[in-house]
Amino acid sequence: MSSTSDKAKGAANEAIGNIKQGIGKVVGSEELQTEGIIQERKGEAQKALGTVKDKVSEIADEVKTSSAADTANGLANQAVGATKQVVGSIVGSSSLEAEGIAQKTKGAVQKEIGAVKRSIK
Repeated sequence: MSSTSDKAKGAANEAIGNIKQGIGKVVGSEELQTEGIIQERKGEAQKALGTVKDKVSEIADEVKTSSAADTANGLANQAVGATKQVVGSIVGSSSLEAEGIAQKTKGAVQKEIGAVKRSIK
């Protein structure tokens, strides 16, 4: 059931529960009043479930978005790191070469973080 459907059914159950409670009071039926209370609580729970489904969906969307950013940043860091490593090697700068290796490693880790986030869906 979708979150909208849960919320709509929850609202309907709440309303019906309130009506049953009112009729139960008017006719003096504790059983009908109790049924009304139970149905109202069921409606509240259904609405809450719909809200939870919405939040889970929002969080999943955020994870997907951030996973794409991690992957893109990882690829960029790998490319820049590889360039620094090659340039450092060519010009004889061991510090630039080491910086490049470190940046490539950082990029690889970022890409893996993105992959893990995508798998969470």
